[in-house]
Amino acid sequence: MTASPTAAPVRPGPGRPSTGARERILDACLEVLKADGYAGLTLAKVAASAGESKALVSYHFGSKQGVVAAAARELGRIITEEVLGGLEGATTVEQVVEGATAGIWRILERDPRLPRAYFDLNAVSVVEDDVRAVMREIKDQWRDVLAELLREAGLPAGRVPAATVYVIAALEGFSLEWIERGNTAELRRARDLFVDATVAALA
Repeated sequence: MTASPTAAPVRPGPGRPSTGARERILDACLEVLKADGYAGLTLAKVAASAGESKALVSYHFGSKQGVVAAAARELGRIITEEVLGGLEGATTVEQVVEGATAGIWRILERDPRLPRAYFDLNAVSVVEDDVRAVMREIKDQWRDVLAELLREAGLPAGRVPAATVYVIAALEGFSLEWIERGNTAELRRARDLFVDATVAALA
């Protein structure tokens, strides 16, 4: 029997294959965030970029805050995976610090809009509860990963928490400098100084 063209859409049940709409909407939201920032993001823009209806965006994510929170989580995943890609096989503090720094550089070289979107969402998290919860989740996950790597590299447990905060703060500072002024010779030299100073301080 042929379904009526006016029949209401049915949420996919268990075993029903995904149409890919949710993934397209999430990718579209991230692209709009990178291009227009949180202030310029609307459900209509996300829907148009995804090639889906605004109603379907609301169906999957509920609101602007809902879809932005999901995109923030995806952004955190992308950044974490890129950075971790440079840490495979790291067994010393120097390799961990250099690998994490190299990972941030790869992200900035490939698409500086990614860290720009991250900092934009950081600012938004001050007033948006959904976004704040996801940003805290992202930061806690990244802290846990880096702390574990530093412990495995032999850093005494008592020094790990402060070292983790120090490294993350420095990487965020490098990212902001790149966003503002680009990959200057001074920034590259600062990167080398940071790695050398950190290794010396933690040795």
